Amino acid sequence: MMYTAKNKPTRKPLLFVHYGDNWIRGSERCLIDLLNHIDKDAFEPVLWCNNEALAHEAQKIGIPVYVSNFTLLFGERTPKWDVVGYSKLIKEGLRIIDKHKISLVHANSGAPLQWLNLVSRARKLPLVLHLHARYPLRERITLGLHHASMAVGVSQPVVDQLLNDGVRAQRCQVIPNGIDVDRLLSQPVQDIRHTYGLPSGAFVAVSVCSLIHRKGVDLLIEATRQLHELKLPFHLVVIGEGPDRGILEQQIAESGLQEFVHLVGESDDVVGLMRGGADLYMSGAREEVFGLTLAEAGLARLPVIAPCVGGIPSVIKHQNGGLLVSPNNAHALANAAFHLCVNPERRIELGQQGYKHVTENFGITTYTHRFEQLYTTLLNDPDMMTRWMSTGRYLHRSKPRSSL
Repeated sequence: MMYTAKNKPTRKPLLFVHYGDNWIRGSERCLIDLLNHIDKDAFEPVLWCNNEALAHEAQKIGIPVYVSNFTLLFGERTPKWDVVGYSKLIKEGLRIIDKHKISLVHANSGAPLQWLNLVSRARKLPLVLHLHARYPLRERITLGLHHASMAVGVSQPVVDQLLNDGVRAQRCQVIPNGIDVDRLLSQPVQDIRHTYGLPSGAFVAVSVCSLIHRKGVDLLIEATRQLHELKLPFHLVVIGEGPDRGILEQQIAESGLQEFVHLVGESDDVVGLMRGGADLYMSGAREEVFGLTLAEAGLARLPVIAPCVGGIPSVIKHQNGGLLVSPNNAHALANAAFHLCVNPERRIELGQQGYKHVTENFGITTYTHRFEQLYTTLLNDPDMMTRWMSTGRYLHRSKPRSSL
């Protein structure tokens, strides 16, 4: 339901745009939480996406939603040259902006910038780019990531890509992801051993991730094999789904771990499961720019074992909330897990530290407030559009820094 200017004369309509697969995972969850907690007396959010699941969640909290088939030029999916579809997106974007008298556009991923750059400039609106991942140089160029009026990364490694390309530091900032503590702790606690038929004496490690190569589930399976060679009652529960399920099931069978590695599919109550008797959380990620589930594990008071890669060290501190190990190293994961298996007091201590760190640094109120401050700054800066519309002043004239 839209309020009229008479009822709420000071509210600023904001258009949030999201491109992604039809699921609710990290970036979608962050967007829903932002839409849910944003100050409705100051801002009036509208959502435009290609994701029916996300649209449904937004409608439940009263957000006006538009769903379109988003077409990318030069992308991996066919057709790669759908100029007609691309033109329709520009027209639809202008129509939504004009209908709702949008004041600012927030892209929740990099892909929509391919048409939002044109749409925002046509209406002289500030454009916020919210990056939840690192992008190859080719995509940074073809999507136009360098041309947003403000780029926000979930961690410093995300922002560094743009800085290394020559984007001015004044046009980049880091806003770490936030989690809705009250919502997550309201999930019913489920006995994880009973839920998945695990032995009462099992030592249970949980991982929540998509079943894709980047998440390193194969490394966790190999670590589990090594731990069973030491005769530990170690069970790995992987919550998530993905295209690599068949490959991982084959690895489990070849390792003789059918009774000890459990690919249990998706769940909406992962914190309730982690709080239901799990012993630790493990990640084998080969690339992770933040790690929202690591923060959720900390909220569940679980110690975390994870690779020291990407933005993970900003969420989990080594020897304070968890143990960080060398990337792409199953043996290092197994050694860290063994250490916590045989040191229960240390395991509990790390879990308590993780809870303190997460609740003090990654709450949804701080997260939402930082975006509200950003929107207000952009909307109240009379010179911002002049600086942004001049692309040459947006980039450094000096030689860009070397790549990571």
